[in-house]
Amino acid sequence: MDDVVTLVTAAGEMVGRIINEDETSITLENPRAFVQTRDGVGFAPGVCLTGVKDPKEVSYNRLAIIMMCETNEEVRKIWLQATTGLVV
Repeated sequence: MDDVVTLVTAAGEMVGRIINEDETSITLENPRAFVQTRDGVGFAPGVCLTGVKDPKEVSYNRLAIIMMCETNEEVRKIWLQATTGLVV
């Protein structure tokens, strides 16, 4: 709990802080889709094109998750800046 993780899904890589986990789902706080832009890498302001901007939390069905791992420290810093405005 409270770990910043990367979920690899069919929709792409999602980064967020784990706030709940059970047999069927994983819930992330401040989830963001990791994206490649012409200026480098960063985060979309959400997890899907038609969803709300900057969702507070999103639950992912475990069957839709390909893998989960600890987020790289540099990516974690970018996520923290994107979700809080703090520069680490």
